Amino acid sequence: MVKIAVVVLNYMNYQETVFCIDSVLLQKNNSFRIIVVDNGSSNESFQILKEKYCHNRLVHVIKARKNYGFAKGNNIGIQYARQRLQVDFVLLINSDTVMRDENYISTLLSHDEKSVGVIGSEIVLRNGRKQRLYYEYVGFPETLIYYLYLLSTLYGLNVLENHMERLLRKRKKEQMLHGSAFMLTPLFFEVYDGLYSRTFLYGEEILLYIMCKRAGLRQIYVSDTNIFHKEDQSSKFLFGNRCSVKEKYALQSYKYVVWESFRDFIKNSLKSRRKA
Repeated sequence: MVKIAVVVLNYMNYQETVFCIDSVLLQKNNSFRIIVVDNGSSNESFQILKEKYCHNRLVHVIKARKNYGFAKGNNIGIQYARQRLQVDFVLLINSDTVMRDENYISTLLSHDEKSVGVIGSEIVLRNGRKQRLYYEYVGFPETLIYYLYLLSTLYGLNVLENHMERLLRKRKKEQMLHGSAFMLTPLFFEVYDGLYSRTFLYGEEILLYIMCKRAGLRQIYVSDTNIFHKEDQSSKFLFGNRCSVKEKYALQSYKYVVWESFRDFIKNSLKSRRKA
């Protein structure tokens, strides 16, 4: 029985995707399938990946009609995994990651427990260091203040930028999982069909955190295994890692973070009033 699907989103950079897939194939856990979603690449990525793995029953290569971005692209893989393969767990990993621990999947699965919606692990970077724990603003009005801060930095509004920065110093961030590798559990799928799908790039981790918190689900961080992450390989093909473009994508996505945090703020405020 197939218990878990590993979804890998490819955009243009099929060489890195091959390294990623081949590392997953070395996993000792044999109850997995790999779903490669080619996210509308304009080069020969889909044909090369399809031909390379056409005789491997563990690898399914499918193609999206266009580049749907991170969340929607992964949701295509999630839908395929859940409906076609009927798996219980879905592990989403970036195409520029490599599993160097042959028990990586088994270790993540062993940490599934009551009320857990998402499981993540340590991430090791090119320089050999572990990626720092990830903290972001998730509550309202913190998210609005940070949005205005991003807006002011992008358009050079120095007075507004300095004011927002001062306000943020007094605000608290929450710890969440990095988006380069995380596993969605059966409990997550009892509530949601996939990731928040309105963004194109960036903000996915924060929205996933908000979704879990809203549903009463926990995210857990596993420190007894790790995955290697080369970083920014997909964005290199998408926009050359130019900071100005990255900021625009981040700003476009973050407005949904503001909206979802505001929704929860209003909902919780109304609950408090009823109790009072």
